[in-house]
Amino acid sequence: MINKLIKFSVKISLTIVMAFVALSFFSQDGEKLFKANCASCHNPVKNATGPKMQGVLQKWTDAGEEELIYQWVSNPSKLYNSGKSKMAKAIWDWSPTAMTPQGHLSREEVESIFTYVDNYAPPVAAVGGGSLAANDTLSDDANSSDYWWWIISFILVFVLFAILGVRRELTAAVAAKEGKEFDPTSTFATSAQQWLLRNWFVTMLLIVGVALFSGVELFGRAYQLGVYEDYMPSQPVAYSHKLHAGKMGIECKYCHHSAEKSKHAGIPSVNVCMNCHAIVHEGPEYGTEEIGKLHKAAGYNKNKQAYNMDEFGDRIEEPIVWNKAHNLPDHVYFSHAQHVHTNTANIDCRQCHGPVQTYTLGKVSTIDEVNAYAATDDGMERGLIQLTKPLLTMGWCIECHNKKEIDLTSSGYYEEIHKRIKLRADVNNKIFEDDKVTVKELGGWECAKCHY
Repeated sequence: MINKLIKFSVKISLTIVMAFVALSFFSQDGEKLFKANCASCHNPVKNATGPKMQGVLQKWTDAGEEELIYQWVSNPSKLYNSGKSKMAKAIWDWSPTAMTPQGHLSREEVESIFTYVDNYAPPVAAVGGGSLAANDTLSDDANSSDYWWWIISFILVFVLFAILGVRRELTAAVAAKEGKEFDPTSTFATSAQQWLLRNWFVTMLLIVGVALFSGVELFGRAYQLGVYEDYMPSQPVAYSHKLHAGKMGIECKYCHHSAEKSKHAGIPSVNVCMNCHAIVHEGPEYGTEEIGKLHKAAGYNKNKQAYNMDEFGDRIEEPIVWNKAHNLPDHVYFSHAQHVHTNTANIDCRQCHGPVQTYTLGKVSTIDEVNAYAATDDGMERGLIQLTKPLLTMGWCIECHNKKEIDLTSSGYYEEIHKRIKLRADVNNKIFEDDKVTVKELGGWECAKCHY
């Protein structure tokens, strides 16, 4: 009886765990599919180019058209023209802009999208500005899996103690029925201690395993100190690099124009944004909401097409408090001008920042993302190199200085030093052993060049 109960409880706990795991993966797939196929026109909780998607499945179900919604996603025009769907007509009347057919999506994939948007939590105000959300569509939450595993671990511990409690009560009942002695002071701790002493070999394996796991985990955590790869902070305005730099093809230096002239690339002023958004008042993803924040910051009245002025004739403006994504220690000197300017190193922005044209919010790229772009035809054409060290670390800088080749014929900035190198045969013989000149060979390893 006891053994059967234990087996049944174990099956129940495993079923719960598998359900949570399946739900987690299902939700993640839905998020990816939503971002890839729907996010350009739809927002889960706000009307945009298309209507908000949260609760839409329930609306179609309430209208008795649950099966028709999948036909709508597959081919909206076909369903509307058939005249058999009231919901399709209502959406068409709301916005006559034809939705792109998504016939490549299976029913299961569409269901996963609806599951994601129905469970989507809108952003809430965060300490220090910006916004946070458990499943923010603007960023991939790297800790979501950890969240689920904590829940699963808690459930397993709860189920384990429940089983032990039931086992103890049943053992006491069986002992009483058979007239045997039962020690009420016996606890799980004492039983576990006795079991460990009897099975000393297993105990040693557990100790060694825990020690190795702890050591590896501690080393891994320590190794990641100061490493900020994949860091993507929320921003007060949901500026999309994917839309501006990717789809619209705006050059990085149009917004970050100080990158060629100064140490810092700089955050674009609101006036730079207003060069376009004095005319463009609505975006494809968030409608007028995010652009409205720019108008407010710039003191611009879109209805009057004029700036708001105070009694002294000055604009009524508000600053936008952006959250910095890329951060170096104060003792490190890094000049964008020295690396970006065409007369110096002339390094492509994506050598350090990765494929920014594919990102939503600005973030710290991973080495894999940087190398993936460097391996493309465009990356190789620009002379981008493959790296191994984590970004924003000293090892990363040193590795680049070790590998990056200098073109002695194209740089006016270093023209004088290049002339001296060419005139010194002893230096040439050493430098040109591999038929190239690297930053290291020009003195790029001298500590004082980067550290105050």
